[in-house]
Amino acid sequence: MQTIGRKVAIQAVLGMMIALTMLLPGFFFNQFNDMQVLWFRDKYFWMFWGFGVALCACPSFRLAAVVLSALAILELTQFGSLAFDHEYITPFAIGLMLVEHLEVVGTAAANSVHFLYVPVVVLVPYLLCLLLLYRTWHLPVKNRWFIVVVIAFLLFPLIRIKTHTDRNDIVNFFPTAKNPTLINTLNSYSLYFGVLLPESVFAQTAKLEFPAYEVRETAMSMAPMTVVVVMGESLTPNHMSLFGYGRKTTPFLDSLSSSPDFYFGKGFSAANATRSTLPMFYTLQYHPLDESRLRQQDTNLFQLAKQHGFTTYYLSAQNSNCLNGVKLGPIDVMVTSDRQPEVFEQDKDEGLLRLVREIPSGGKRFIVVHQRNVHLPYQENTEHRPDFQRFPTQDLPFAEASTNAYDNAVLYADYLYRELLAELREKSRGSLYVFFTSDHGENLGENGHWGHDQLDLVSPLVPVMMYAAGVDPGFIREQREKPPVTHYQVGKIIARVLGYDIRNPAEESGLVYVNGVASFGRSGYMQFSLHRDGTPQNLQVIHSPSQTIAAKHQQGQKISQSIPR
Repeated sequence: MQTIGRKVAIQAVLGMMIALTMLLPGFFFNQFNDMQVLWFRDKYFWMFWGFGVALCACPSFRLAAVVLSALAILELTQFGSLAFDHEYITPFAIGLMLVEHLEVVGTAAANSVHFLYVPVVVLVPYLLCLLLLYRTWHLPVKNRWFIVVVIAFLLFPLIRIKTHTDRNDIVNFFPTAKNPTLINTLNSYSLYFGVLLPESVFAQTAKLEFPAYEVRETAMSMAPMTVVVVMGESLTPNHMSLFGYGRKTTPFLDSLSSSPDFYFGKGFSAANATRSTLPMFYTLQYHPLDESRLRQQDTNLFQLAKQHGFTTYYLSAQNSNCLNGVKLGPIDVMVTSDRQPEVFEQDKDEGLLRLVREIPSGGKRFIVVHQRNVHLPYQENTEHRPDFQRFPTQDLPFAEASTNAYDNAVLYADYLYRELLAELREKSRGSLYVFFTSDHGENLGENGHWGHDQLDLVSPLVPVMMYAAGVDPGFIREQREKPPVTHYQVGKIIARVLGYDIRNPAEESGLVYVNGVASFGRSGYMQFSLHRDGTPQNLQVIHSPSQTIAAKHQQGQKISQSIPR
């Protein structure tokens, strides 16, 4: 009995060593690279510890060595990407790496002197762990059934992807800053080998080929400049008094309505859900099926800003997974609710104001502020501010209580806009551009729907507002004369302010696309045209990308069945 207890204790210690081995490369990487990655989360430590205990119980040391060596090799590609490109490796990057492996190896060899620390931070922990296991392999409890546990652990990311309620939205499983590197690595490789590659090779999934965007640099002043994007949450113009709503929910914005520095209008978001909207917005993706925007990232707004000397900020009261699919390397300062929860726990969205106040004035700054407060449950996001509980929510029917809670949240958002604009006016040097919109709109009982996951014309309806000070007066006048009505158009305007002219050869004049809740049209999308008065017409709901592919094939558009890259 004493021998069994001793074996179990040794096995527990060895399992802990394996868990640390799987986490430590991220810790060591942070000592060599300015891009700081999250290396420890307690829930993953215990998960890795369980895996380590099971691995130690396998009868074959060779199996353990193969498994740990394979994980080390995968992590080498991950940290190579982080060191060289300052980006987590994505499924698209894996496909490209495998197709162009000779170029990847050549590039790595040519630049190896600058990145010698990459194999060191990965291989040293794994080699020491293997040495320890080899010396102590006879000590733990052994049972061949633990091999099943090890296999289940390695397959778990793919199983989760295949069975998750969001399984159609593959971008949901892309790397995120809140996960340790190995979790991101396993997710990306599982997506590529378990989803994208089989779809391309076995199912022969056809894909439309879209022409590359033309990115042209324009004259750019070196003077101080501040460009701000305020991304609202579930904000619909249907409940803003600025757009004629009966309740006074936006008194501050109302006061700006006649200002020559302010433009406001209604528009349509890129998609009807946050995680499918934001990658499209920040990469200027026009067509829901155009995967090249997320692969190439050459129209990533953060990247464009960085190339022209802006210091970039991403401040979000939401989780970092909202940026899944968006290249993170060009972001200098990134604060999200899951990475720094203490910023938002007490003050909710007012934590964003505090973060903006901490940004140094002067220079060229590109700042993205993503709100949370107008989000279900609306009441919870504003209850810390009783002064904004203007409309009662207690002891009322669901519809009335929900509408009142939503209107209170809009009133609070209007206050945030007032405070934010006051701060920016006071501290900005040079020209100031502020773009306000929302990730999507919200149904509040229209046609019996609540929320925003419907493929209808209410879910994507959003405000499009711009404030400009110290700039050419023709800027706001131009927006009034030719109102931007989509996220895509707003993104192109932001790119122009950042010093770029973006041209898309596949852009269809007057045709608007709105993606569904899953990226790349995997849960359907809408297309419609706009009448001269801005009214949508000729609405079509496409429930599957194959519908569009078949139609485009008949029209002669090029179809690709190559491995996704």
